[in-house]
Amino acid sequence: GSTQSTGSSGINAEYGEEVIAVRLENIKLINKLKKREAQLKQKEELADGLHLIDFEQLKIENQTYNEKIEERNEELLKLRKKITTTVQVLTHVKEKLQFVQGENAGQREKLKVVEFEVAKKRDILSRTKQARDALRIDNVKQRKKCGLIGQESLLRDLEVRKDDSESLTTSIENLQRHHMDLLMQVDGVRQKVDAVKVHSM
Repeated sequence: GSTQSTGSSGINAEYGEEVIAVRLENIKLINKLKKREAQLKQKEELADGLHLIDFEQLKIENQTYNEKIEERNEELLKLRKKITTTVQVLTHVKEKLQFVQGENAGQREKLKVVEFEVAKKRDILSRTKQARDALRIDNVKQRKKCGLIGQESLLRDLEVRKDDSESLTTSIENLQRHHMDLLMQVDGVRQKVDAVKVHSM
């Protein structure tokens, strides 16, 4: 009976050792598993943290881009306003230029008329002077011939011619003054046109 019990206790011991070994292995595995789980959890937490950091970074970048877009939109609006103002100014300058050019054409026409009048009066004056000179020569001849007879009528004729000549000279002087005024006006208009042209460039 004792041999049997010794045999069975040997088997038990073997099993016991095996059980202990298995248990130890199991504990080791459980610990390993826990360690792995812990590592995995740590990695996940780290990844979550990184994701959060990435997300925050993206949010900041997005905000920056939005602000930049807003700035560009404001700049565009300012440029549009500037363009509108410039177009209005140019339109006004064009209208002014057309008006001044029209005014200039009118003054040129006036000037032509005055120049024509001056030329006509100069011609009349020149012929009157020739007639007066001819009368003087004639008068001298007549004096020599007649002495004092008929001198009075000749002198009167000469005086009349002299008056005509003086009134024509005055008339021409007036026309020349008017001519000068018109020339100055045309010059003024030309300066205005030049100024407008410079402004519109």
